[in-house]
Amino acid sequence: MIDIHAADLPSPVEVMDELLKLVQDLTERPRFGELPGGRPGARAGNDRGIPLVCLVRERESAGLLKILRAHLSVAHPGRIPHAYHQFPDAEEDNTSPSQVAEVGAVLAEVARELSSAANGRYGRHVFPRFRLVYWLMNQPAEGGYDESTTSLLTRLRERDLRGRSEEDLIPREAFDSAAEAAPWWARVVLKLLPSFLFRAKLRGLVPGREYRWLLRQPYLAPHDPGTFLGFAERLTGTLAPGRRPAPHEDTGQLAKLLVNAFLEDVRQGYRRTPWRVRSARRTVYPVVLLDGIRRDNGGYALLKLINDVRNDTGAFDPLIIISGSEKVPPDAAAADERAPAWVENAGRAYETWTRKLATNSRARRPTAWFLPLRVRPVEIEPDEVPPPATLTVRPAPVWSRTWVLAVVAVLLLGAVAASGYWRITTVAEERDRHCGLSPGDSNFETLARLDSAGSADCVGVSSRAIPLLDGESSELRDRFMRVQEKIASQNEQVEQANEDNPDRPYATVVYVSAMSGRPELLATNTARLMGVAAMQARLLDDRGNGHPLIKVLLGNAGRTMQHGDELVEHLRTWMRRDPTVVGVLGLAQSRQTTRETITKLGRQGLPTIAATLSANEFPEVSSRYFQISPNNDREAVVAVEYANREFAGQDKVQIVRSTDDEDLYSADLAQSFRTRFTDGSLGKTREVLPDLAYQPTTDKDHTDARAIGQELCKRTADTLVVYAGRPGEFSDLLDGIAGTCSGQLALLAGDDVMRHAANADLREKHPSVTYDVLSFAVGAEFCGAKEDIYRKMQQIFKSECEADQRSFVDGQATLAYDALDLYAHAMKELFPVIRPSSGDLWKTISDIGRPPVNPGTAGDTAPDPSSRPVLEGKSGKIDFRGGQVPHDKRISVLRVTQGDPPVLRATCDQSCVPTSG
Repeated sequence: MIDIHAADLPSPVEVMDELLKLVQDLTERPRFGELPGGRPGARAGNDRGIPLVCLVRERESAGLLKILRAHLSVAHPGRIPHAYHQFPDAEEDNTSPSQVAEVGAVLAEVARELSSAANGRYGRHVFPRFRLVYWLMNQPAEGGYDESTTSLLTRLRERDLRGRSEEDLIPREAFDSAAEAAPWWARVVLKLLPSFLFRAKLRGLVPGREYRWLLRQPYLAPHDPGTFLGFAERLTGTLAPGRRPAPHEDTGQLAKLLVNAFLEDVRQGYRRTPWRVRSARRTVYPVVLLDGIRRDNGGYALLKLINDVRNDTGAFDPLIIISGSEKVPPDAAAADERAPAWVENAGRAYETWTRKLATNSRARRPTAWFLPLRVRPVEIEPDEVPPPATLTVRPAPVWSRTWVLAVVAVLLLGAVAASGYWRITTVAEERDRHCGLSPGDSNFETLARLDSAGSADCVGVSSRAIPLLDGESSELRDRFMRVQEKIASQNEQVEQANEDNPDRPYATVVYVSAMSGRPELLATNTARLMGVAAMQARLLDDRGNGHPLIKVLLGNAGRTMQHGDELVEHLRTWMRRDPTVVGVLGLAQSRQTTRETITKLGRQGLPTIAATLSANEFPEVSSRYFQISPNNDREAVVAVEYANREFAGQDKVQIVRSTDDEDLYSADLAQSFRTRFTDGSLGKTREVLPDLAYQPTTDKDHTDARAIGQELCKRTADTLVVYAGRPGEFSDLLDGIAGTCSGQLALLAGDDVMRHAANADLREKHPSVTYDVLSFAVGAEFCGAKEDIYRKMQQIFKSECEADQRSFVDGQATLAYDALDLYAHAMKELFPVIRPSSGDLWKTISDIGRPPVNPGTAGDTAPDPSSRPVLEGKSGKIDFRGGQVPHDKRISVLRVTQGDPPVLRATCDQSCVPTSG
């Protein structure tokens, strides 16, 4: 004992003051990096670290660490995380636990105290690696290898299921009773899922880093045998009651494994990563107080193990360890032998230690991490006056505080919700703009919702059904959608047939029409598409090399063809990705918008074959335009010839038409009627009264056409009423006639009224009115018809016939059938060309029926290559004779009586032939 005069002794307050200043420096975590105390001598590399502070004090100062513990507890603004462990005095006998057991017991107690709620102000400390290693060492080792492996795996899985707690496992009986009360599927999940997740953790597939760490840490050769379960078996039984480590295992390595696991858990808790906000809240390092350490109670051994592990790993341990002893650890030298610095000079001693740390640690010196400080022999009582220096904890960054994170989380959730809502609404709006299609749909780019006049149309080109955005659900609507879906299905067969036999001619055409949910449009479009589907199916059945395959896309230009410009733009988009598109067929309604559409299609170089259009001026619009139907002038000639026979007593003609300037059909047909009924060369001249013109019907106003119907009842009996308008207003006209006229009118309607006559629901509304209709083709109850076109319909539309054997299809089906057949005919003429161009098709179609340029002699049988034979269509002969409209094309006249299906009255080719009966 060194003799020190009482006058030279500092007061207990001064001793604690200096000690607390050192503790303050060591515990304060810097804002960036991990340089304790911010001292200039500390290194930024692997040589940085916190010393093992060893307080060498006399017996009178035995309460020093307890006082320090009290100061750690009352630090401002909150407790500094710490644990206190009092080592026992050495026992009298020589029996003592192994080093591994002593170290494990101390570290287990320290880990338990550090992880308590009292130390959780700046984030709870957890020790999954240490607890796993310590748990394995305390497990009993089984006898056989297989038994040991199976048992250990089961216990590991159950421990993992309980959250890897160090407490006893849940009794198996509790699991069994809970499983019995669960449903069968829950029992299967409970049995399989934990095992699956646990094995995934062992392989590093899901979070469970302590298992992977155990195989990568440097002690006890974890690569032997190289699996977690094999290494875990080596650890079992190490600390089990009545057992000691296996003879071939190094107890020093086992102890270092425990220490390294403990320190690694502390390191992980302080690791700075962007996603570990908890680490940012830790502004102070935890403190472990080891009081009463001696060489014979395991205290010195623990400090030496920590020193060796730090030398081995070179890792920074964010942990302050302060020991209290009467001699200098780790070799129990007397205080004056190592000459430790006095505690009053702790600051300078720490700086000296930091400068030497790099050299000492690399040399693996057994005292590299020790910082011994000598305490003067003063008596320190727990109730001493607190020193001037007090411990403080720097507040956590504002952004890491719980309430800030809560606000940020709420704001982020709000932003995510707002972004999600915006995205959902944007996607919904985008889908709505594209007729309900998602962006991944192949038709997304070429279909768009367009609104006009208070209604919406799905405009564009599609490889599947065109969605209808108006009208109500009905059987007619469902039938229309089924027919579209049939064509889409046959398109897939066409593509497959083309793959199977690439030598067959192949092309894509677009059926363009005015599609809407209105009943009259549904009826005619359904009929036309049934004709197209029948022709496409017939081509599929013809399997020879010269027989063409035609894929049919569907196009909509709006209910009145008002969106023809947009349709052509969508068609151009489709043509850029599909070069096999070579033509258009269909079209509807002879309006100004239809005229503009024909012009733009012609500019694209596409042949356009109209099925039902009849305006006289359309062939002049584009040289690429053809039509299957006759024109209005031909219709007026037939009307006069039929009237001369059926209405010979009517010397006056009252024409009813629309006032719509955009409706070319109505104005053009009315003018043709006016011209031909006054043409004496046709057999009879009639007086044509001033036209009665109606305003087009709107959804809310049906009065104008109805009023004209009432006005017609005032005409004399010698007046023939000729209707040159649309089917929508025709129904209103019949309303006025049926409710006013006392007798039958002589009523002859233009071809477009066949859309009304083909619709049973519309036709049956006015059974009291009899009228005749000019038609470009005759419809039929196709389920029982014998013609080829109807037999094909019976095959591909079986469900329609099963639902109603009297299903009626408008004659426009044969016109559309012939329009597609015209393309097929041209492709056959061009064979062996298998990918015909639009120009080739246009030239071939133009030559159908063309008079020969060099007729030759009467005996010359060689055909003139400049002409093509007349095409015998289902709707009559197609003979263009060098023009664009068939010559003397057939027109039929049908009569509707008592709301029954139309009955054929006459067939007119070069002349009208009445039907018998």
